[in-house]
Amino acid sequence: MNNENYLVSIIMPAYNSEAVIRESINSVICQTYSNWELVICDDGSTDNTGLILKEYNEKDPRVKVISNVSGVKGAASARNCALNVSTGRYISFLDSDDTWLSRKLELQLGAMNEGNYSVSHSSYIRVDENGKELNKVKCMELVTYKDQVKSNRIPNLTGVYDRDSIGLILQNNIGHEDYDMWLEILSKADSVGIQEPLANYRVSSTSLSSNKIKAAIWHFKILNKQDNISFIFKVYYYYCYIFNALLKRI
Repeated sequence: MNNENYLVSIIMPAYNSEAVIRESINSVICQTYSNWELVICDDGSTDNTGLILKEYNEKDPRVKVISNVSGVKGAASARNCALNVSTGRYISFLDSDDTWLSRKLELQLGAMNEGNYSVSHSSYIRVDENGKELNKVKCMELVTYKDQVKSNRIPNLTGVYDRDSIGLILQNNIGHEDYDMWLEILSKADSVGIQEPLANYRVSSTSLSSNKIKAAIWHFKILNKQDNISFIFKVYYYYCYIFNALLKRI
């Protein structure tokens, strides 16, 4: 199978992102793998985000823009709106304040093709609000469901999955919706990891993920939904999550 024959759908929610979204879109346009569609769902922006999206759509038809008309606001709902209109065999995610390195899709789809994997991920770089590198986060060479239960091993901006093998997975409108989604995906297939950092994750002091107490509560609620895990192991995996979250910042 030659992955170049298949379309990759890149899912991006956007809300009041005028200051950063150009950088994110440009990082997609610069991909060495060119068979993609970038589906951006505007979640009711009140700044110039909509005008910027219109500009890119007029320049490059691969950039597709929709509005969140679901009646439910938030990143999960916006992603689901984009997922529902996506047409690619492969599904990937990029938030409007994050960026990819140019060979991300090429290397990840290549690894999936070579090893016959349905899911892939990569190492990534944490950057501050100005784009300055904070640290590199090295990924595991292979992530299983059990690995993901212990810690979020596949941040949204690094993951790619094969819709034909996995099915289309929508996100639940809850805290840590991305972790919840990747748990479901990894319950169906393991993920192969690219050791080279292929994405930049922007750490914002105002981002949802920066609220560590809320994040910890959301994480345990998701663990508690896993019917195949005993309560004792849920507590164990929760402490694994806390420990691994601290390691990512060293």
